[in-house]
Formats: sequence, C-alpha cells, structure tokens
Amino acid sequence: MNKSGLYSAQILKKFNNKSGPNPRLLKIEVNALKEGPNTETYYFEIPSAPRHLDVTLTSPTSVKIAWQPPVHANGILMGYYIYHDKMSGGQDAGAAGYNKRSTTQIRDPAKTYFEMDKLEPNTEYAFRMNAFNRNGDGEFTEVRTIVTGGIAPNPPEILSLSLVRDDAPLVARIDWKPPAIRPNEGPINKYNIWYKPKGLSDSYMKMKSVEGTATSTEIQELWMGLEYDIWLGAENEEGQSGNATETLLTPVGSPDGEPQGVQYEISQGKIVVSWMPPPEDKRNGNITAYKAILTPMDSVGERIERKIDATDSTSPQRVTFSVDAKKAYTFKITASTMKGYGPYSPVLTINPDVSG
Repeated sequence: MNKSGLYSAQILKKFNNKSGPNPRLLKIEVNALKEGPNTETYYFEIPSAPRHLDVTLTSPTSVKIAWQPPVHANGILMGYYIYHDKMSGGQDAGAAGYNKRSTTQIRDPAKTYFEMDKLEPNTEYAFRMNAFNRNGDGEFTEVRTIVTGGIAPNPPEILSLSLVRDDAPLVARIDWKPPAIRPNEGPINKYNIWYKPKGLSDSYMKMKSVEGTATSTEIQELWMGLEYDIWLGAENEEGQSGNATETLLTPVGSPDGEPQGVQYEISQGKIVVSWMPPPEDKRNGNITAYKAILTPMDSVGERIERKIDATDSTSPQRVTFSVDAKKAYTFKITASTMKGYGPYSPVLTINPDVSG
C-alpha cells in the first residue's frame, strides 16, 4: 500500500481461524479513496479471551473480579478491559452491548484481579472482559452477572429530647428526622432507642423499638438526678444504621430509699456503725450527706445526732460514737441529696457490750 494518499479503514470482524497456527485474528480492509476501487486486507493477531472470569461480592456495594490470562496472547500482552453495566429487567447485557462509560482499563498484564467499589446496592450487574495487545482488543469472556447486597440505613437525626414530666415517674420525649433513603435502599422497618445512666455498666441499659414510620416516642423508667446517654438507630432488612446520640439530664429529687446494710461493732469501748448508700434506682441524685441518730434505750442519756458528708457514695460509710458501750441503744440513718432527706433505715438495736 502506498504510504501517501487518502484511505479509509474498516474493521470487518474478529474471527477464529481454527486451521491456522494463531487462531485469533482481526481483519481490517483499507480502501484508497482517490484511486478507485483498491482494497487491501490486513490481519492482526489479537489475544484470546481471559480464562475463568469470576465475580464475587466483598461488601454490599463492592466486588472482586478475578481471572486467568488468555491462552493466546498473540504478541506482547499489554493489559485488560473490564466492562460492567447494570442489567435492566433481566436484559442480556452481553447481547445488548456494553456502555463504554462503564469500562475499566488495567495496564498491568500480570494482574489477575481487580476490586471495584461504589456500585449501587440491590442491583444486578453484568461483567465481561477482554485482553489487549499492540494489535487491538481481544476476544470477550462470557458474561458474569451478580446482584449487589442491600445496605443498612443512614442514621436518623435527633431533633429534640426533653422531659414530658419532671417529677416521678419521669417521662421523656424524643423526636427525630428519618434518614434519606438512597437509591435501591430498602424501607426502614423500625427505630431502636437505647438509654442508660452515664457511667454505669451496660446491665442498666434499657431499649425500646418503634415502627419504621414513627418520628417520635416517649421513654420511661428514668431515674432522677442522673445524666443519661441516649442512642437512636434505624433498622431495615439489611441491618442497623449508625446511632444518633444525645444526652438528657433528669432533675434531682430526695431519695426514695433508705441506706442499706446497716451494721455495728463495738471496738475499744466505742460504737462504730457502717452502712451502704440507698439502691441506685432509689437515690434520685447524688447522695450528698447522711444524718445518723443514736438514741439510748434508757431515759438517762440524750439522743445523739450526727451529719456525715458523703464524699464517695460507692464506698461503705461509717460513724463512730464515743459513748458508754455497756448501755443499749437504737440507731437509724437517712440519706440526702441536694433536694432533701429520704426515709430512715429500719431501727437497729445495739446491745450492751457485756465483755467490757
């Protein structure tokens, strides 16, 4: 063919020449436009199809594409093209052709896998690929289809959290904005609310679930005088969203319970009384003080009243009385928050120390 002049070139077909030594050929016809009918035909060797194409899900919206090199590189293999497209109504993507905008070029001929992400959830995709050398694109593999997984919702947005009533029993209301539903994302089935006093173990956690159409609810069984951690999440068939978080301070009240485990011992002629704070759900706030009363059982002595600072409400508290331990006494104690005192403990009888 004369190198000068104007020509048109047309790829007629790729075909298998099974009788030849190189079975994959690309046929091109070149026509001289100015010199009349003058057609020359050229054949270029192109790669055969990559082998063992496999597509597997690695996450709801990611896949791993693996393959083996073609049997016939027919020259220096330069890389691969991966084509993917969404299936529409079960349409055969291989027969319908591929959208070239969904093409990935891999210029490493030694590579045998590729990880693809940012696919749409709950969507069927079709994949195929071919290799290329200096002469052009090789034969296509068979089509592989896969359906991506579903995805959990985004977190809802807490709009407000407030107390409906601020005396016992406490009730709080939480309002939220549903998360935006992404394409092909399943509907929200329910919302889950967890709440517990800050700093306490998960054994104090409470949970409430409401329908997926709800945008508010009330939570109960709250203790007074505490800071609560609140978590709100949305759930669909694919899983639970991340949580929106908020905190709630409940008002302080006087204790509903008395100190626990009151006991005494007599040591070196002194009466030592110890106790534990009221149960956590009866404290209604931080215990700030105790008031202890020791009363002689005869009519001679005077009642003794002591106020004790509660610097650490989780440790055993104690008070010492330097009195005549050979006499009998009664003892009772009450706990206080900043709002006032609660009920007294049952009266404890302290028997005389006969050993002294």
